[in-house]
Amino acid sequence: MTDTTPEQMSEKPSGEMSSSIGLAWGVAFCIGYTALIYFLKPMLPQIDFAPDTGATHYFWKLPDPTFWSRATAWGGYILHQATIWGMIYYAQTNKLSYTKALQPINILILGANALFVLLHLLQTQIWYDGTAQDTHIMTSQGSVIIMLVMILIMENKRRGLAFGKSVGFLVEPGRVMRKYHGYIFSWAVIYTFWYHPMETSVGHLMGTFYTCMIMLQGSLIFTRGSCE
Repeated sequence: MTDTTPEQMSEKPSGEMSSSIGLAWGVAFCIGYTALIYFLKPMLPQIDFAPDTGATHYFWKLPDPTFWSRATAWGGYILHQATIWGMIYYAQTNKLSYTKALQPINILILGANALFVLLHLLQTQIWYDGTAQDTHIMTSQGSVIIMLVMILIMENKRRGLAFGKSVGFLVEPGRVMRKYHGYIFSWAVIYTFWYHPMETSVGHLMGTFYTCMIMLQGSLIFTRGSCE
């Protein structure tokens, strides 16, 4: 989501991988990762979950959390978040130009996201818990709502807010959000990802796949792949 059009992007230098190919491999990874979660279901810890207490209750968490179940969930989230924020900051401060090829920063972000999502899968298999243990369920849902509202404001000038009609006073906020949205979007996605253990219900699997796809799009910053 940028003001740059595909025509303004520099051509792919000879020998470099195009962002389209990187996107295709990334989609394959997301599919494979989701399938791996499903096939590892027999290895999940057998947990006697606490009874559901209503709309604000999150069912999939340890009834008796330990130091390590909390430390690994929060530690993984904080390291993942700080790593991606650092890479976004590097990309912005170095004023990278848009290109049709994967740049070194894209390879680093793709690798970091792949590493941390695999670590979360391992963490689930051993300690199970996510950050849901210590946070309200609305924090996860709210982070996604914030991201969606920002997208509406960012797209206001180009697509309109309602029935193709743009709202004038949202044009400048939209410009500011387009510049800095990467920090908020990465927080919303990574926070939501570590909120849940890597469970195998249909809802969890679909949510995990979708979350990984958003991480993939974010990994392709400053390339055509982020717009496709």
